[in-house]
Amino acid sequence: MKAYISRIRENCKTWEIIAWWIFRGLMIYALIACIIGVKNGTREMADVTQVLANLAAMFAWEAMMVMPKKTLFRHVPSYIQLLIIFMAFCGSFGGKFLNFYYDVIWWDSGMHFLNSGLAVLIGYEAIVAMQKRDKKECPVAIAVFASFGFALFASTAWELFEFFADQFMCNPETGAIGDAQHWSYALAEGTAKEATLFDPIYPERWPIMDTMGDTVLNAVGAVGGWLVLKFFPFHHKGKNDVNKQIAEMNTKSDKKSKKNTVTV
Repeated sequence: MKAYISRIRENCKTWEIIAWWIFRGLMIYALIACIIGVKNGTREMADVTQVLANLAAMFAWEAMMVMPKKTLFRHVPSYIQLLIIFMAFCGSFGGKFLNFYYDVIWWDSGMHFLNSGLAVLIGYEAIVAMQKRDKKECPVAIAVFASFGFALFASTAWELFEFFADQFMCNPETGAIGDAQHWSYALAEGTAKEATLFDPIYPERWPIMDTMGDTVLNAVGAVGGWLVLKFFPFHHKGKNDVNKQIAEMNTKSDKKSKKNTVTV
């Protein structure tokens, strides 16, 4: 445990730890309030499940640091956890607990656009982590395009998760409808959430238009993230060029190997 704590402290900054726990503290408060709300009949168990799942996600990077050094996750920088915490906090604390999904217009749409763009950055860091682990160079164009593909995959996986979560949480006997997809027009009618990216024309089409609007925003956000990395691939330029670092490392390793061979 002492070695693990030292590893955490060596690979992140003090201000990051403070920021992590501020957000976690607020999420713990939301979790307790949701549990009390379930007992009082003002909240559904789905609220508790979502907040708890997102609270667990806030420990993602620290969980990665438990893994062996040969895994790519050990090479992921600590700031990625702050991005994950921000995404989880806006979704669960703001969207679910404070009901911003229904009270703040375009909150859900903005989350899809922004999170998909951030997913490109997370994918980029994962690719760089693989390079560092395997000591392999990778053309910057491939690294950036693969990051874009990762964001599209992640956003699609999220939509699938929401779909199956709603299928699981729906319970006609208790009246629970499951609202991860925000598919109920009855809940959205008269609220800020009623506005969707595309005009549904008929109320019956509102759920599918809302979901497709989310999918379009996921794609647009991913394109935005791809464009940012295309012009600013910060791990593949200047003094931070990971390809150059790996090339120099491999060259030194080859020279050392040849020297040892000649000596023998």
